[in-house]
Amino acid sequence: MLWNAAAERITGVPSEEALGRAVPEVLQRELRSESGGAAGDRLLPIRRGDNEVWLSLTEAVMRDPAGETAGRIFAFRDISAERVVEQMRSDFVSTVSHELRAPLTSIYGFAATLLREDGQFEEEERNVFLTYIESEAQRLTTIVDKLLSVARLDAGDLQLELAPVDVRSLVSEVIDHAREEERVDGGGHEFVLDLPDAPLPARTDSDKLRQVLLNLVDNAVRFSPEGGTVTVGARRRSETIVLSVADQGVGIPDNEQERIFSKFYRVGDAQTGGTGVGLFIAQGLVSALGGRITVQSTEGRGSSFIVELPARDGERVEVEM
Repeated sequence: MLWNAAAERITGVPSEEALGRAVPEVLQRELRSESGGAAGDRLLPIRRGDNEVWLSLTEAVMRDPAGETAGRIFAFRDISAERVVEQMRSDFVSTVSHELRAPLTSIYGFAATLLREDGQFEEEERNVFLTYIESEAQRLTTIVDKLLSVARLDAGDLQLELAPVDVRSLVSEVIDHAREEERVDGGGHEFVLDLPDAPLPARTDSDKLRQVLLNLVDNAVRFSPEGGTVTVGARRRSETIVLSVADQGVGIPDNEQERIFSKFYRVGDAQTGGTGVGLFIAQGLVSALGGRITVQSTEGRGSSFIVELPARDGERVEVEM
């Protein structure tokens, strides 16, 4: 009897196609509660073309003077976006729990082994165990730092310490760190530097920029096949410092490229690991530094993340040669 403009937008069904027809014919599903009577807020999905839309639905029963059911009123709103965010949050909590549990288990296991009274370990064995404990503790620190960064970005409580920096040297330090991690983890990735011969002076926050690059390189390694090449470059373009991190990984589908910088969002399945906040943090930090970050990707061929920062001339950077 009534199908307003909001119902048209949410369901994709024009009023002329809905009026005079039964609900199951219009939406390919029944909206009435199973009890047959009025019901409070319920969540249920409907199809809108090729997509699934989640509704928050309230139902009221209209009765005639004899008390019989004369009709029903359904009031609903589209909560698909809220449901996606809630699912992402749930996945994030589950993922972080797993990410924290793995290094904690290793630390506990190696420490408990070293403390066993019946164990006799050579110095070399003890050093191996302690090396693993140190590595896993550092892994925990990295995860916690990411979570703190998310909290600061959400609260708008990000403090910047701008100072003269040689971007070229900073990029080299990040890649040295990545190569060392790759050696410890036994991965087969190759890192290539594409840097100018001369220094790249800029006035920026070196810790924040380092965190951005570490997140991008970590993503490149995670989504690249064994033995893939990760290329990290930096150059001056007019009044801008341009940094790039390119991989030969799985790539990002076109329909997901606008969402990868969202908090909690992860491309692909859970097997790739990660907390789903790395790119969210990278974008927030780059924005705070006055720059922007973009992505170019072809599914199955790899991705390239581009960071553009203001060069901020007028500050001299002392570089040891």
